[in-house]
Amino acid sequence: MESSAEHYSLALLCAAILTVTVVAIHYEALRLFSALHPKRWSGRVNIGVLIMCIILVHCLEAMVFALGFWLCDHGLGLGGLTSSREITPVVYVYFALETYTTQSLGDVYPVGASRLIASIEPLVGLILIGWSTSFTYVMMRRDWQFDEKAHAEKRSGQ
Repeated sequence: MESSAEHYSLALLCAAILTVTVVAIHYEALRLFSALHPKRWSGRVNIGVLIMCIILVHCLEAMVFALGFWLCDHGLGLGGLTSSREITPVVYVYFALETYTTQSLGDVYPVGASRLIASIEPLVGLILIGWSTSFTYVMMRRDWQFDEKAHAEKRSGQ
């Protein structure tokens, strides 16, 4: 499918909307996790729960991109996905997850102007994964300081 400059401009706009959407989701999720992060559980439990929640948020963000790819294909006519297998809704999710994480096996690939979105999504995914890594580090330091303080109080009370 040949795409005009107009198609690529629309794909760029879609990529911008998708990017702003997932960054907002990520920001709000991390803000919520920070506010709800309990100080009464052990650091190991806190961090384990936090990691699981962050993974779920990343999956949700990839699904936003999957919806974007589907809309580009079925609603905007910007090109879709191609593969040796039938393209079903699950394939859009699979492609968005592998693109978000930069895995890209190559068994499914975009055609037309939607390639622009597929080029931007890995950059967004890498930045958000890095942000999650930084956030997790901050939470670990907070938990470890809390655990050390509680342990020191127990020793001084004995």
